[in-house]
Amino acid sequence: MILMKFGGSSVKDAEAVDRVSEIIAGRRDEAPIVVVSAMGGTTDDLEEILETLGRGEVKEARSIAGDLGERHREIASKILPEGPLRSEALGVLEEHEETLDRYIEGISCLGEVSPRSRDAVLSLGELISSALMTRFLRSRSVEAAWVDPRGAVVTDGEHTIASPRLEETRRACREAFAPILSEGIVPVTGGFVGASDENATTTLGRGGSDLSASLIAAAVGADRIEFWKDVDGILTADPRIVPGARPVSSLTFRETAEIAFLGARVLHPSSIQPAVRERIPVRVLNSYRPDAPGTEIRATGPSCGKIAGPRGAVAAIAYKRGQILLNVHSNRMLGASGFLKTVFEVFDRLRIPVDHIATSEVNVTVTMAPSRSLDRLREDLGTIARVEVIDNAGIVSVVGENLARTPGVASRVFAALDTLNVTLITYGGSGVNLSLALADPDVPRAVSRLHEELIGPADALETEVEG
Repeated sequence: MILMKFGGSSVKDAEAVDRVSEIIAGRRDEAPIVVVSAMGGTTDDLEEILETLGRGEVKEARSIAGDLGERHREIASKILPEGPLRSEALGVLEEHEETLDRYIEGISCLGEVSPRSRDAVLSLGELISSALMTRFLRSRSVEAAWVDPRGAVVTDGEHTIASPRLEETRRACREAFAPILSEGIVPVTGGFVGASDENATTTLGRGGSDLSASLIAAAVGADRIEFWKDVDGILTADPRIVPGARPVSSLTFRETAEIAFLGARVLHPSSIQPAVRERIPVRVLNSYRPDAPGTEIRATGPSCGKIAGPRGAVAAIAYKRGQILLNVHSNRMLGASGFLKTVFEVFDRLRIPVDHIATSEVNVTVTMAPSRSLDRLREDLGTIARVEVIDNAGIVSVVGENLARTPGVASRVFAALDTLNVTLITYGGSGVNLSLALADPDVPRAVSRLHEELIGPADALETEVEG
């Protein structure tokens, strides 16, 4: 049994949806469960509807909703021939359009967009795409059944960023999917969406569709998860910076988590955690090039793309831009206790996450994303320390399972960056990433130089992988 998750870019138009339907049809003998995101651009349109309603522009909201409905109808009409399945699909679309119209009317009457109403509106993208995909598969003679994600993923009541309740979700998924699978039917559901204990529709926040896939796979005991994207897997670097970046054929869970956390956009950091816990192998594949091998992710095993030679310690170069570097210098006497405890209590109270930390007895340096609470943070920390804020910082990270066991990596990192000013260095306790802070404009040069030094130019990389 496998779980196949298709992202929004993989189902963005009629041609893409038709390609995905063919991919699924070719996997029927592996008992697939299918999870789909909203069709490309749909969530953006729903967000825009909510923004226009927030400004009181009801007519504009209805216009956007009309265009969205027309786009879905066009896709359904292109793929489904005249007949019962097309009529059924168009009927489903009409029902969801009426639901969206009721939401627009209700929000306009209330004069505000509440978190609960936001979830109700945003959930429609996945509900529509999964319902349509069920009909598309049937048109290819694949027996498929729609599963309402609100009956499978149980969450808390924290709207827009709901957290799954794992045991309840496990029970609900087994009840929802097992009977369908036992009859040899392909279950199709939407990601991103769940329901609270009170049966209110919730959404799982950023990366929620991939998280849904992992949750369902873990709950039903899937043998493998396939995340189908619009790229050939997880790359050695961002191809916009390093045109010669290549897919990494094999990664460990730890490497993947670090690469995702450190800025790669293929997978959200939280999306594979259920798979990690259950040790379910994961593949990242390209729906536009289904024959490409993609990237395999396992708990342990060969890492770094099986690249031979001295470059084998490094799997990828990741980065984050537009970060903040915060230096906190203690006002207390050397040896005074409680400084670190007080500093991190302030971060905790203001709910500000930090990415990288370097500490000494009288100084703490952290990197963090921009926050609306930054002024409050500086004010609260100012009672115990001198606070220095450096805006527009960048973080570049070298990721590899074998970093700690490979002599000479650090010297090569600093040799590659010898003309750039590094302001912070952290070496993660996991031993999987070496991260450096520097000025944001220097990030592209740093990534390019590190890739050249540690992984190699495109031609060399291809030769080593083939060898």
